[in-house]
Amino acid sequence: MIKQQIFPIETDFEWYDVSGLSEADSRRLQTEFYFTPEIISYVSDLHERPHYDYDQYTDTHLLVYDVPVWPTSSSKHFTSRPITFLLQDKNLFTFHTIETSYVFDEFNDPQVLRRLSHAQDVTELLATFLMYASQYFQRAITQLDGERNDLDGKLSDDIDNKDLVELSNIEKSLVYLSSSIQTDQMMLHSLQHSRLNFSKAAKERLDDVLIESSQSSEMVQISRQVTKTLSSTSNNMMNNNLNDTMQFLTVWSIVLTIPTILTGFYGMNVKLPILGASYDWIIIILIAVLLMVWLIFLMRKHHLF
Repeated sequence: MIKQQIFPIETDFEWYDVSGLSEADSRRLQTEFYFTPEIISYVSDLHERPHYDYDQYTDTHLLVYDVPVWPTSSSKHFTSRPITFLLQDKNLFTFHTIETSYVFDEFNDPQVLRRLSHAQDVTELLATFLMYASQYFQRAITQLDGERNDLDGKLSDDIDNKDLVELSNIEKSLVYLSSSIQTDQMMLHSLQHSRLNFSKAAKERLDDVLIESSQSSEMVQISRQVTKTLSSTSNNMMNNNLNDTMQFLTVWSIVLTIPTILTGFYGMNVKLPILGASYDWIIIILIAVLLMVWLIFLMRKHHLF
């Protein structure tokens, strides 16, 4: 659906918000605004990587920018999806899906639209959108840090499989966010050498976007390192617990082998020592117990038990 946003203050630019691009929308963009099929393919690709492109035939600037997508019931970790901007003369087109519509939902508020209408030109409007979109990465990283800190508190207790799955989802989320932030930065740096003529206010806002993106990059790298350390610690603790369990089972299997050996000997149908009295079984039990106690003492002396 193509929606032309109406600003409360008259501006010399127009903003068209396109949500869930349909076939009818594509035909309208091609007939009314003369977008080429190649441009339409870019804005409709849900897996397009962040980049800047310029179409000299239609004098259209295309910018693809990744934003985080919050976990859902089907995907338990953060992912990223592109939002696309098209600048043609004094028109700005924003393309997004239902997953990424949250970036532009707040601009439907009349007060926010009023602030947007004070932009000097369409490039400042674009830079404002990029600034808002960049801030969501820090929100996502902050949420992941909180979830990781909760898991960190469970390390002193028994950590179960559910906790390990959550930790794995956090690691996956940070990988997605880190990759998106890096490619977004590459796209932002390419704008400085593009054919897009930014106004002075837009350049200042673009510098703020670069700073915001750099801060997000640093945050996600620190978060990845901490999460990696936590994951390594969790694995070491589980391996150590497994070793303790295996050591316990091994020691007791050795200790319990003694009565098995003795009863095996005296279960044979041959003549053996200390057989013939009714209390011989007590003697055999005492011998087994003494050997077991001696073996336990020997293992404790060598720190095996």
